[in-house]
Amino acid sequence: GRCSTYEIPTDNQPGDVFVMGLRFHFVYDPQGWSCVGIITFIWLYNTYCIPKLILYPHYEEEHVSAAVIVAYYLVSFFCVASLVRASTADPGRLPQDPEIPYSESQNWETCNKCNKMRPKRSHHCSRCGHCIRKMDHHCPWINNCVGEDNHWLFLLLCFYTQFLSLFTLILNFCQYYYLQPLTKVKEDVTTIERMSSCPDDLLKPRKPWQQTFSEVFGTRWKIVWFIPFRQRQPLRASYQHANHV
Repeated sequence: GRCSTYEIPTDNQPGDVFVMGLRFHFVYDPQGWSCVGIITFIWLYNTYCIPKLILYPHYEEEHVSAAVIVAYYLVSFFCVASLVRASTADPGRLPQDPEIPYSESQNWETCNKCNKMRPKRSHHCSRCGHCIRKMDHHCPWINNCVGEDNHWLFLLLCFYTQFLSLFTLILNFCQYYYLQPLTKVKEDVTTIERMSSCPDDLLKPRKPWQQTFSEVFGTRWKIVWFIPFRQRQPLRASYQHANHV
């Protein structure tokens, strides 16, 4: 049959792997494999550590809802799915021997590297060894070219990577600048007391969280807690911990 400019090649080309009838495109490049390995390690680290260290503990303390955990896993899944699809999708390689219709011959040209006919705006990738339709660039982080057929997957990968990175950054910020201090105030324990006190002292009955927050902010009027333009008036506090410092 005739092969038009946008027809996907059906012949088996170097780098193609078929799994359950599906075609996967792989570029044999050790540098690219290393880059994909780094990206995969970072993804696995974040997907395992962030829920384990931040989300699940604060979910048990009712600081975060289950929807946040589900949203994080969902964004993480779409991120790695975009990485796999962008890495293994055919970027727009040309068939080995394309048959060019006479009406389209003016839109084709000869590649000066592989001497094959290709549509205009195509480019020969020296790493992949193929001419790629509307090639944008060769990306080592996906170990694949970015061309006409997988450009949209590359954009999705960029979007979900930025989304997941921002999500992780916000969770880390909340962990160290909000959730941890919030937990300590709620338990009426300072950082030094947590590090130095005996376990028996930390297991003593705690005051209600409203009382501990009122003592920290210096007022029982909760709406006033959020106003920084005031003087704190200390409330009477009962010190339950022995000083071991």
